[in-house]
Amino acid sequence: MAGKKELDRQKQLQEKFQCILNASLRDEDNKYCVDCDAKGPRWASWNIGIFLCIRCAGIHRNLGTHISKVKSVNLDSWLPDQVESMTQMGNSKARAVYEANLPDGFRRPQTDSSSLEIFIRQKYEQKKFIAKEWVPPARPTGRSLMIADEAEKKKTRSRPTPKVASEPQLKTLETKRQVNGNTDTGSLKMTSSAAIKEQVANSADLLGLGERRLRKLRKLRKLARLREFYGDFFQGRFLAAECSFAYVLSSLSVL
Repeated sequence: MAGKKELDRQKQLQEKFQCILNASLRDEDNKYCVDCDAKGPRWASWNIGIFLCIRCAGIHRNLGTHISKVKSVNLDSWLPDQVESMTQMGNSKARAVYEANLPDGFRRPQTDSSSLEIFIRQKYEQKKFIAKEWVPPARPTGRSLMIADEAEKKKTRSRPTPKVASEPQLKTLETKRQVNGNTDTGSLKMTSSAAIKEQVANSADLLGLGERRLRKLRKLRKLARLREFYGDFFQGRFLAAECSFAYVLSSLSVL
């Protein structure tokens, strides 16, 4: 689990470094190779802090890693100190330092590979054109990039996560919308009788009956129930009277 987290962290760091390098390549001076002016450099000498074309990158490799350390901008993995070195220097500043004493009217070699290699060796190996007052800065540690990365992580963690309604809450909200479009929770607490009345009213509306007609129907139903009840009651009384009369007659006949 820890290994997977570390891999994810490294992946995120590399993506961040790529964004920084690509942003540097969008600078006007970094759009061209620092040595031959070829357009669209995709290589770099990270210890010097310059962007190179593929041909000049090959010549820099021949200088040895004690002079120039070459990397691909988007094919190799980068470390924080290497990225910081690139952001500190760049092609514009590097030319001001390593080409400060170029002869007047000097024409930069572009097509002749041998002349280009001679120029690059004079420039970085022999330091023939370097500014006399140049003092190399301390080697970058990449600490500033890591501090910025940690600060960004803390800021992301401190952001409150939006609350998402749970499934029961969503169902409750849906029920609220269905009941007369009212969001009041009191409207959901309907008794069974109220629900029946509402159903009867809806049925009457569907049949095309008005409220007045509906009240009349209810009265007729009540009268029918009363007739049935009292009819059964009186019929029971008549039966009881007949039984009593028959009993009296039977008693007289015995006498």
